[in-house]
Amino acid sequence: MDRSVGIDVAEERKGLDLVALDADRQVIVSLGHATVADVTAVIAELRPDVVCIDSPPAWASGGRSRAAERQLRRMGITAYATPTDPGPHPFYRWMRVGFSIFAAIADDYPRFRGGAVRGTSMEVFPEASAVLLEGGLRPKVEPKVEFRRRVLAARGIDSSGLRTGDAVDAALAALTGLLALEGELSIVGDPDEGVVVVPVRALPPIPLARAAPAVASSHAPTPEPWSGPSARS
Repeated sequence: MDRSVGIDVAEERKGLDLVALDADRQVIVSLGHATVADVTAVIAELRPDVVCIDSPPAWASGGRSRAAERQLRRMGITAYATPTDPGPHPFYRWMRVGFSIFAAIADDYPRFRGGAVRGTSMEVFPEASAVLLEGGLRPKVEPKVEFRRRVLAARGIDSSGLRTGDAVDAALAALTGLLALEGELSIVGDPDEGVVVVPVRALPPIPLARAAPAVASSHAPTPEPWSGPSARS
């Protein structure tokens, strides 16, 4: 039975969030405020079929951004730019944490550059996964975390036990991995710099429009507050 691990990356003082899903799209592991050692231990014990990390794996080969980020931007999806090595700049500490996760599991889960997904670690971007699965950008009136929970629910994932937005993002990362294992994926970017895997077979040819607002339900739960932006939201 396929298993996918998703990791939401932040700088060390905030900690990492990890969510693992099985082939039935059930949450089988949820871990917050974790260290790199914590997540690598879970991966070693769980032996998932794919590891999905919300972080670039390396600096850009040149310039102020990577091809992946420029390609996403043309679709209307904004991601933080990954430059060439900026030195000890505090903003980019979270990226260095992401690099360290890719490096720590590289022997068992080499970085995905194309081809077979199984047994690899791959870069994902929950914002891109959510809007491409929904077919449009988040309605401005809908809170980000509720939009992403709705995308998960539409794919059969109960996120009620995930208490923070970062955990929801980790679940979206894991869902991206499950779909990729099923062949539902496209690749954005240059394999030498790092590709972002998104969970659709075909990329939109034009910038995405705003999705229609969800119809409110009288039985809908009270929205939870967003826990604050993750490193790349």
